Amino acid sequence: MKPIKKKTAKLFISIIAVMAVIGTIFTFVPMEFKSFTFNSVAGSLNQSNEIGSGIYAEYDIDGEFSQAQINKAITTISDVLEDKGYSNSTIYSLEQEKLRIEIGCDVEGGKVTDAYSALKAVGIGSFELRSSTGEDTTYVFGGKHVKDVKVVNYNSQNSVEIIFNKSGEDAYASLIKDASKIYVYLGGQKLADLDGSEMASTKSLYLSLTDYESAENFADQVRFGSLAIDLNPDTVVVGVTSSILNNKHFTTDAESKYLGYSITKVMAIIALAVVCLLGLVFMIVKYGVIGWFQLLAMLFDTIIALLLIWAFPWVEIGLSAFLAFAIGYILLMASSVIFASRFESEYKQGKTIAAAFESSYKKCLNTILAIGIVFTVIFGVVAIVASTELKVFGLITCIFSCLSLFSTLIMLPGFVRIFEAFNDGNTKPYRLKIKEEK
Repeated sequence: MKPIKKKTAKLFISIIAVMAVIGTIFTFVPMEFKSFTFNSVAGSLNQSNEIGSGIYAEYDIDGEFSQAQINKAITTISDVLEDKGYSNSTIYSLEQEKLRIEIGCDVEGGKVTDAYSALKAVGIGSFELRSSTGEDTTYVFGGKHVKDVKVVNYNSQNSVEIIFNKSGEDAYASLIKDASKIYVYLGGQKLADLDGSEMASTKSLYLSLTDYESAENFADQVRFGSLAIDLNPDTVVVGVTSSILNNKHFTTDAESKYLGYSITKVMAIIALAVVCLLGLVFMIVKYGVIGWFQLLAMLFDTIIALLLIWAFPWVEIGLSAFLAFAIGYILLMASSVIFASRFESEYKQGKTIAAAFESSYKKCLNTILAIGIVFTVIFGVVAIVASTELKVFGLITCIFSCLSLFSTLIMLPGFVRIFEAFNDGNTKPYRLKIKEEK
């Protein structure tokens, strides 16, 4: 282990301290500014209903539809909700008679109004084009004739382009031919009437709106009004989803600021903290300053892991994710124990602190690399091919497998080298007994 000059060591300490402070604040501390609020990286992670709260809506399916039609409608609803910022929605049919939609949402401060509105809008009703105000004069039905809906800039105006399929093109052409006015209906309510003589194209319909946000909202309404199945809006039940182990610890009041708090999440965090604490206490008691270095390394590992998870918007933190975190921290601790125990063994052979660290690093390198690479490959494959819940488990464990290599082979030896610039080989900080003369 090559020594580091004190001046260089002080520079490294300054850089590490700045990175630790900035990383900790950015990752864990919510910040509020005049123009926007940043809820921290940890606070911005998606939470599953296992540990957090959400909103659900349940609709009756009006009529008989095939599973393929139901799946197509589910895909459309999921895409629209994702565009609105509700990723990882859970949508499924109940015996092809009901459709249930669950979304997680930011419930801090009771801000769930937008989530309620988004789910109620799903059953807005059919999009229709009529030749008059009479229901029997409908030519174009959304679920039957609409192929796609886009927000575009048409003639320097924000517009919604409604694109028809082949059957829809024929129906729309007949409407233009037969009617002088085209009436736009959504859910049985008239939204607008258009001059039929101005409709030049029979493949799509452009509807101009005042601003982009209005165009986006109307496009979403048309998408919901063009589902492959019919939902009965009169049967909708909208409420709050609860988490596991929620008795007396979870409120279902949508306006309560405590809506997002659940005993499940608290217990999972405490269990994770206990796992880390036990490992760190063992390291500190057994190996002294190496345990404190491990604590610092775990802080950086946690920040890096959360940043990487934050970069994947589809990741949803649930009980399986907390299990992956626990396994990840155990892996970090195990790699560090291998390194520290090898160092202790080398020192007992009569080597100096510097020589013991250098030889222990070389001898445990292959073992730590083998463990890290095997875990990375195994859980990397799980993250790629598994279902959503196992995919999250595999991704988090894979990230920690890589971090175990980075932590044990780079950070921990680096911290020791910086410390040795001031320690000068003293064995007391490492809780090593001074070798006795024979």
